[in-house]
Amino acid sequence: MQITFNETESKRVDIYLSEALAVSRSFIKNQCSEDKILVNGKLAKPSLLLREGEIITYDLSVEPLDLAPTKIDLDIVYEDNSLLVINKPAGLTVHPGAGNKTNTLVNALLYYNKNLSSIGGMERPGIIHRLDKDTSGLIVVAKNNNTHNKLADDFKNRLVTKKYVALVYGYLKEQQGSIELPIARHLNNYQKFVVDATRGKYARTDYTVLKEANEKSLLDIALYTGRTHQIRVHLSHLGYPIVGDGLYSKKSGDHQLLHAYCLSFTHPETHKVVEFTAPFPKWANI
Repeated sequence: MQITFNETESKRVDIYLSEALAVSRSFIKNQCSEDKILVNGKLAKPSLLLREGEIITYDLSVEPLDLAPTKIDLDIVYEDNSLLVINKPAGLTVHPGAGNKTNTLVNALLYYNKNLSSIGGMERPGIIHRLDKDTSGLIVVAKNNNTHNKLADDFKNRLVTKKYVALVYGYLKEQQGSIELPIARHLNNYQKFVVDATRGKYARTDYTVLKEANEKSLLDIALYTGRTHQIRVHLSHLGYPIVGDGLYSKKSGDHQLLHAYCLSFTHPETHKVVEFTAPFPKWANI
């Protein structure tokens, strides 16, 4: 199989393929050692930096599934034969990754219900979209591939309504507004994203101030796009970082005070618009 690297920023081949194919980096490294990954027709080392337009050819073995069902209490907001809507607590990672193969939402889902879509790969069964580990709130999970495909298309085409509440430092100049600033991965810190007019992809965040107190503002936020870390990056860039966000704020805390409280979409089976809400966390009572 072949895949073309179309990103403008260079990236290691093991990192890129692990993300693109939803497998672990260690698995990709093993496949490189077995000469199963080529870049522009030449054998690739895991550390090879990809450049835009380069063609990756791969013939990968199946990575063994080593995910243990784990008993973790789930706050299930809604469930039917097609999907689940879960109110995820802050601190719970959505899917397994390096160093964490047991204490994730996926492990909890495997314990609760083994009937999950397979499109997301072996490490992401049922997962259509994600929330950051330290972001709480609503996430929808697919039980079959038909549901997964339809909802994934709706997310991609911006047909899903996503609303958040966030507590930020400072008082905003305007009581409501729309932030339209392009976002790209940080050049020197792979974990971070930044506003970048040259490399960034279009991103839009709409906000309304709900309350102001103690040099902090409570915001109601609607996402028009869904870039990684979008809300955190946009607000931090304007000088109003989310309280507790250790990555984008100089002030740390237990977790960032960001909560996905509303999720609305067209149900893939009934074709009716459904809306789900989760209560505001206690920290929203400023």
